[in-house]
This record gives sequence, structure tokens and C-alpha cells, in this order.
Amino acid sequence: MTSTKRASPSRSSSPGPNDIDGEASSSSPARKKARFSSTSPSPVFGVDLIEDKGEEEDESASAEGSSQLKSNSKAHANPNPSPSSNPNSNAASSPNPKPVSLHQWLHPTQPPPLLTHSPGLHESSSTFVGFTISLVPPSHISTISALEKECRRIIRELDVISLVGEVVSRDDEGAFQHGEGRAPGRGKGTGKERVREPDHRMWACRVLALKEGRDGTQGEDDYQLLEAAFDDNEKYGGQTILRALRENNGVDVLSVCCRWYGGDMIGPIRFQHITTTVMTSLKSTLKLMALRDLRTNMESLDEEIASLRTSLALKMASDHSAENARTQVQTQDGPGKGQGKGKYDEIDDEKKLERLVMARERTKDALKKKVASS
Repeated sequence: MTSTKRASPSRSSSPGPNDIDGEASSSSPARKKARFSSTSPSPVFGVDLIEDKGEEEDESASAEGSSQLKSNSKAHANPNPSPSSNPNSNAASSPNPKPVSLHQWLHPTQPPPLLTHSPGLHESSSTFVGFTISLVPPSHISTISALEKECRRIIRELDVISLVGEVVSRDDEGAFQHGEGRAPGRGKGTGKERVREPDHRMWACRVLALKEGRDGTQGEDDYQLLEAAFDDNEKYGGQTILRALRENNGVDVLSVCCRWYGGDMIGPIRFQHITTTVMTSLKSTLKLMALRDLRTNMESLDEEIASLRTSLALKMASDHSAENARTQVQTQDGPGKGQGKGKYDEIDDEKKLERLVMARERTKDALKKKVASS
């Protein structure tokens, strides 16, 4: 994977002789303990364009004293798309609509991906944030190179600054202490500073994709597990994320760890922070994916049950009363029952949805037997 190399504004373009972990040394203040930002993470459902990043470069890691994590907020991702702490809300993360990306404009029928992020984790003069995005690969993705291309597109459209810029810089910690980590605002005459782009966007992805020339009609044999990872100048960063995905059975997901580097070397502890932030967002996104699948299953079962009830009523009714029977079944089902979308969105209890699915399955099986025997 190749791209144009870009030097960070706060680090040299290549490691120096004293760079024990590939980061330029500096005379920054004494190192602080790692801690999360005070603001909890939130899922979002729109992405914007951002600039691309540079290629890998070698760096060596050596042992450096570890620090104790101290969290001022929940370590798990909040399944609430809004800035509030209500975990049962699926509202949009902002009252203002997100700009539509080029890919979304060209593919308006595709459902938006599920996306969550961790809080900012601060260590010395570095800040880490993890993102996890649901990714169901299109049918044309059957090779690792095609998957890598799709991942790069998604990451280009991930507007990190809009999503977490205010969150990570609010407490003036990590890469943003003493007013650092800012860049001039965009637009003419704004004069307002904003959080600068992260120095690294390392990522890893695991998906179940169709094999070359297959269409999915032959079952699981038509599919293959594809994996891809990218370090983005943080050596072993992509592999660290990929290992976290493997250990937690993360499939059909793309996880990204963004790091703002402020000049202080922190050593191998950075791999723990990469894992922690990615795991936080991964668990939240996997939960949202499970809820979405259960809700979709419920809606599909409702449609099947409504159809079976109609068929049973028509079989049991005489010809002259068939139309009355159809009307009666539709009335019993209620307007739009079995066809409405989103009617289970308010249920955030995964166990409850699983019980409802099991009950619907039993109802469907019983109705099938009645239809067959009538």
C-alpha cells in the first residue's frame, strides 16, 4: 500500500538517534498518567471528506515504564448518538444534518454505516481515539487489494475533527495541553483555531466477502474471510488493531485508531492505548450491529406471520366471504403491521429482542402447520 509521505507538524519526518519508539524527542513537561477524556463517546451516522495520510516508516520500540490508566468516564462506548448520557437514545448526534459524501450521493439506497468512537485517552503529550465502523463489503470486493481500497475510501470520508475535535481538546490534556494541537481555522477571515488533523490513522478490517465468481447462493462456501491492516507510520499499529479484532470476533467492521503526537516518547505503552480505545468502540459497534440485525429479523418475521394469517383465514373462509376474511385479518394485524420499518428501534435490550424473535419463530411455525393441514 503506497501513498504520499507527510511529515507531522510536531515531529521530524524520520526518527532521530534518540527516538526509542519512532517519535521525535522534545523538552515537554513531565509525563502524566494516561486517562480518558471526561466526555463519553457517541455513535454517529454520517461522514465527511478529510485528507489522506502518509506511508509506513520503520521505528524501534524499547521498554519504558508503564502508567496506570485513570478514567473519568465510562470505558465502554456509549450507544447514544447524541452528546447526552442516555444509552437508550438513537437520535442523531447533531441537530444539524451532516453533509452528504460523494459515495453516499452516488449510492443513496445503501443504509448508513454504524459508527462509534471511544473517549480521548491522554498519555503524556499524546492523545488516542478509537473508531469502529460497520462494513458490509459490496459484492465486487473479493480480494484484499479491493478491500484495502474500500477502507481507504471510508477513512478519507471520516471527518475526525468534526466528530471528536471538541471532545479531545476540551480538557487541554495530552497533545492539546498548554494550547497545543491546534491549527488555523478553515475559511477566509475566520481567525478561529481548530483541532489539527491527527498524526496517525492506523486501521484494521475484517469482513466476510464473496469469493471471486460466487454470488452467495451456495451458502457459506461462497464466502471468505478477508483481513487488511495499515500502520500509517505507527509501526505495528495496524497489526495491534487487527489482533484486537481477531480476539473479539470482530467481523464486518473497520476499526481506526487516531493518534495526536505532541513530541514526548511514551514507548510500548502506546500499544496498550491503541488496543484500549479500539476495544471501547468495537464493543459498542458490535452491540449496535447485533441490535440492528435482531430488529430487522423481527420485522421480517412480522411480515411472514401476517402473510400466513391471511392465507389461513382465506383457506378457512368460503369463497363468498374470502374478501371479508382478508379484511378481518388486515384489521386484526393493525395498519402497517408486519410492514412497518423502525418500529422496534426503541428496544435497546438485546436479550428482550432475542426472546421476541424466538416467540415470533414459534408463532410462524405453528401457523405454517395450520396452513399445511387446513
